[in-house]
Amino acid sequence: MFRYIIFFLTCFSQMNCESDRRVITTLKYSKFRVKPTIVNGKPAIKGQIPYLVSIKQPVHSFSPGRITWRNLCGGSIIDELRVLTAAHCFEGKGFYYAKHSEKLRVVAGTLRNEMTHSGETDTNIINQWRKIKTVILHQNFYFPDHDIAIVFVDEAWKFLRNVDFVTPASKEKDYFGLCVSAGFGQPGHGPRNVVSQILLIAPINIIPQMLCSRLWEMNMRSFICSDSSFTDVAKGDSGGPLACKETSDPKEKPGKDLLVGIVSGKNFDKTTIYTRVSAYRGWIDNNDGNKLGIQLNFISIITTVMSIYILFSYTKK
Repeated sequence: MFRYIIFFLTCFSQMNCESDRRVITTLKYSKFRVKPTIVNGKPAIKGQIPYLVSIKQPVHSFSPGRITWRNLCGGSIIDELRVLTAAHCFEGKGFYYAKHSEKLRVVAGTLRNEMTHSGETDTNIINQWRKIKTVILHQNFYFPDHDIAIVFVDEAWKFLRNVDFVTPASKEKDYFGLCVSAGFGQPGHGPRNVVSQILLIAPINIIPQMLCSRLWEMNMRSFICSDSSFTDVAKGDSGGPLACKETSDPKEKPGKDLLVGIVSGKNFDKTTIYTRVSAYRGWIDNNDGNKLGIQLNFISIITTVMSIYILFSYTKK
């Protein structure tokens, strides 16, 4: 079956056009992006989603030590140095933030969207700020296919009550237990519903994979679909977690959430879609930082050798 993706920006009138009313009719070749946020969610309690991070971009600089940062995307801490998020978070403006990830910050433990901070790496009892060391996008990413990325932070997270990791799912299955998503959302889909300044959490109703494939008229094996009839994701907070409990996944720990999906895209006539984490467990495990460390060490060795050679050549003259 041919796999195309066509987004139609639907407006009933110029006055009533809603900016996130885009209909995904198939799954490829569109430059339109629907950036989701939590809709009809409730304010999160500190420590309720301790693995959720906010990937923030600078929006205003008062001085070198006072910069206003605003949420760009969500993400999930999966170990001391890695955060799992959506690849399309770094796609805008010719992959600008993929090439210049040093301009972003990753903040854990916070319930706030917009914050003023120096941007320096910082750990305190309220929140933790990290710079980005590097970003790895899936090599076959083409939205919404393979919409997954790993962010490496510059310093290990200090795990506390409000900052912790979540285990990625490993088993491909339907999820019928308690599932939630979280982010800086809005009370509804309309244009007058501004993005929230506090973290919101919402229960998510997941559709079985067979029904999802039937609705999309194609194999949706690498996606998870949800019903958007009440609580949902809308525009503005991609990359955040879809987490479940009581999944029977062998990697799930008692009393802990299991990361089953990454917020990717949505529409109104079919479903909201998430990248299915278990479909990429091998890719996640292979990008654990060991190869990155080897590459950095190799570059460091080459740089040192070249410096010694140049110095030796100069002293001979």
